[in-house]
Amino acid sequence: MTRRVSQDIRPAELGSLDWRPEQARQSLDVIYEYVVGVALQAINWYLTARRPKKRWAQRLRVGAIIMVAVAGVLPVLSQIFGSGSSVKIQPAWATVALAIAVALVALDRFFGFSTAWARYMATGQAISAALNQFRFDWQKSACQLADQPTQENVDHLLSLAKQLIAKTDDLVQAETLQWVKEFQETLTEIERSAQAQGKLSNNHGREGRARQSDPGG
Repeated sequence: MTRRVSQDIRPAELGSLDWRPEQARQSLDVIYEYVVGVALQAINWYLTARRPKKRWAQRLRVGAIIMVAVAGVLPVLSQIFGSGSSVKIQPAWATVALAIAVALVALDRFFGFSTAWARYMATGQAISAALNQFRFDWQKSACQLADQPTQENVDHLLSLAKQLIAKTDDLVQAETLQWVKEFQETLTEIERSAQAQGKLSNNHGREGRARQSDPGG
């Protein structure tokens, strides 16, 4: 369940800027490009990351649906094509098909393809919405600027930029925490299932030994 696509989300360094009145407007332009770049990098990461998740989710889920359908049809086919006491299609194959369907769903859950696809779509869209709002708010305020913005103008635009950065960071962090939670829950579920299977195997083993040691069995 790796989080890496091509590279992690790593915004570039902003560096120091000149906030003297005659340079404030140029510095604001740098701030604008920086925060938009941070948001776009996050959006592009999620757009790129969701594609393989979508493909695997669809393949596994479609495969599971097909196997469930096969499991339902096999007993009927066994009766249709069976002649007398001869059975051409063993009904037990339905159990095999159903087991394959369960395995495909389990693989999807373990690797988180379906859930990751949904998270990536939701997070990318949320960041995109925040970016669009920022662009409109920035343009609305920037069109009122003079050649040398006042300190109030600068503070307001910096506040807008800070809000976008904070929103982007919050959305990425929330998505990451959700991924960690799902991963831990999946591991716990697999561990419980393995323990249950181990206990079941031990019980069957004890029952088998008991039958072998019982002369009247």
